[in-house]
Amino acid sequence: MSLQGNETKSLLTERVLLTADTRQSHGSPGSTVLAWLSRIMLPVALGAFLAPFFLLFFYSVPAADDFCNASLSFNMVPQPSVTALTWLYYTRWSPRWLTYFLLGHALSHGDILRTYGWLLLLVALTNLAALWYFCATAFNLPRGKAFLAAAVFYTAWIVALGSPDQQLYWLTNVVVYSFPLSTLLVLLSLLLRPRRTAWYYGVVVLLAIAVPAQQEIAGTFLCLIAFVAAVCWIVRRLPGNHWYLTLLASTISTAVVVLSPGNAIRAAAEHKHLWDIAHFPRWTAHAFYHGLDWLSVPAVLVGALCILMICQSRRDLDVSAGPPPRWVAIAGLAGMLAVLCECAWIEMATSSWLPDRVVMWFQFVFWLLLVCVVAAGAPEIYRVRFSSITRLAVSTLFSATLLTSANFRSAVSDIRGPAQSWWRVEASRLRQRGSSLEYEAPAQYPKLAKPQMLTDDSGCWVNRCLANYLHAPTVLVTHSKEECPH
Repeated sequence: MSLQGNETKSLLTERVLLTADTRQSHGSPGSTVLAWLSRIMLPVALGAFLAPFFLLFFYSVPAADDFCNASLSFNMVPQPSVTALTWLYYTRWSPRWLTYFLLGHALSHGDILRTYGWLLLLVALTNLAALWYFCATAFNLPRGKAFLAAAVFYTAWIVALGSPDQQLYWLTNVVVYSFPLSTLLVLLSLLLRPRRTAWYYGVVVLLAIAVPAQQEIAGTFLCLIAFVAAVCWIVRRLPGNHWYLTLLASTISTAVVVLSPGNAIRAAAEHKHLWDIAHFPRWTAHAFYHGLDWLSVPAVLVGALCILMICQSRRDLDVSAGPPPRWVAIAGLAGMLAVLCECAWIEMATSSWLPDRVVMWFQFVFWLLLVCVVAAGAPEIYRVRFSSITRLAVSTLFSATLLTSANFRSAVSDIRGPAQSWWRVEASRLRQRGSSLEYEAPAQYPKLAKPQMLTDDSGCWVNRCLANYLHAPTVLVTHSKEECPH
């Protein structure tokens, strides 16, 4: 009887508190205004921040490897089809057969300059859509709040990018490193909500094959996730056919990628020393230094706090909504450790520091796992009801971080003139056909434009690939300060 009385008293107390909180939030005009501002400030700031970046997609111009994929050239020799180009990449240079198949198809059809911006926008939208699906699944959010959380994370990631010219506006790099993130997130989201249907297992297997075929780093990470999950499901004696199929398909696909002839040729050509096991402690320390550096990025930390409040705000609409599952935080911590271990493994295998484009991929995954830890790590924090003033303050701080960032200022500066002028110059160049072509080097590229890597040497492979695309004998750029890439 006493237990029932305590439960009744607890329920009455909770109802009184909820009623008081409701009266407090709706009673005074000031609190209503603050609540309204806290709701609209974040979407408005996100839209204002993303607008110049998305507009710049349509003023981006192809560079370096883009010309080779557009002309279906391998080793500066045009190939008869996308399939032939993909096979040569797989056997003689890069094992990412699905990535180069998609790049060849996307760039070799139509006017490259007219389609370039749309392709960049398509990849960005797939990243946002995959983040939305992941947030809705992992954090149990409704559609609108899941999209808001996805946009917060995506904008924080853009603020923290070290080389936006390569990581946002160079299509080859974007398809190689950003597009596989979308595939990986969609697959993980599907695995978090299994279904016992034939179409579900078919999609899971296809995506598990596609992730390593797009990028071997993502494939290795997927294999590790699937292996740990399969072991956990076996220990707990739960039905885990979806994890077993993922592990099998991703392992086979990763083996096909890692054991490709092109992978061995590229490793021998680019890395003077392989498997530097003698300096294992140094590579491990450097990888964990990366982790400490990633943990200190203000935009990501404030963004993670914003996502936590977005998850908590669901209780305003649904009192029965509980916190995200605790295992999300545990998986996030384990995943962050796995990311750092994979960084150390790659640096030890190649005996060199990670290039910026590879660091970008690990940053994205590490920060997303950090958000999982913050949003689901402590149920006690989740149950705290932050006031409208606190929510408004956090939204204001995040908005100021976005709109005062160096990358945002560069995007606004480019969109006001330099990017448009450079796009018009490149459009006039790519309309030329026939005889040997000679261009004048630009005085200065826009801040967020990827240098084209065209030189005053018509024998440079970038010049030769552009000549193939324009059906010209030679192409050279006078007074160019760029050097031909290796």
